[in-house]
Amino acid sequence: MINLFVLAFLHIGDTVLLIHRTGTNFGNGLYGLVGGKVEQGETALQAIRREIREEVAIDLPESAFQLVHTLHRKGTETEFISLTFSASLENQEAPRNNEPEKHDDVRFFKVDQLPATIIPAHRQIIEHILQNSIYSQHGW
Repeated sequence: MINLFVLAFLHIGDTVLLIHRTGTNFGNGLYGLVGGKVEQGETALQAIRREIREEVAIDLPESAFQLVHTLHRKGTETEFISLTFSASLENQEAPRNNEPEKHDDVRFFKVDQLPATIIPAHRQIIEHILQNSIYSQHGW
């Protein structure tokens, strides 16, 4: 079975918002994009809005999002497709760590100066977004 995930490329100018994962079952000790699994009965847009609210306490309308990348990832235990939506955080309130039990840092990084400790697939997604490439594969 293939799972569906959503990720958010939340940006201001040439910076992207990343969270540092500490209490999760995926990517512990690494930075990554905001996001998570699409739940049963939920659309991808509903899921990305929910994940952003849950993780960084920002509420954006569905109209704020643009689908910018699809990643097909094969992990050691699971296979999933991740839809990455882009949204500008210009003129929005500052993001805050709304789940301190799962993340210990929320901050913006310049897209050309991403941390070394970033989830490899998320680095790949960001690189493809910057190249206007809408599809990539990871782990195959």
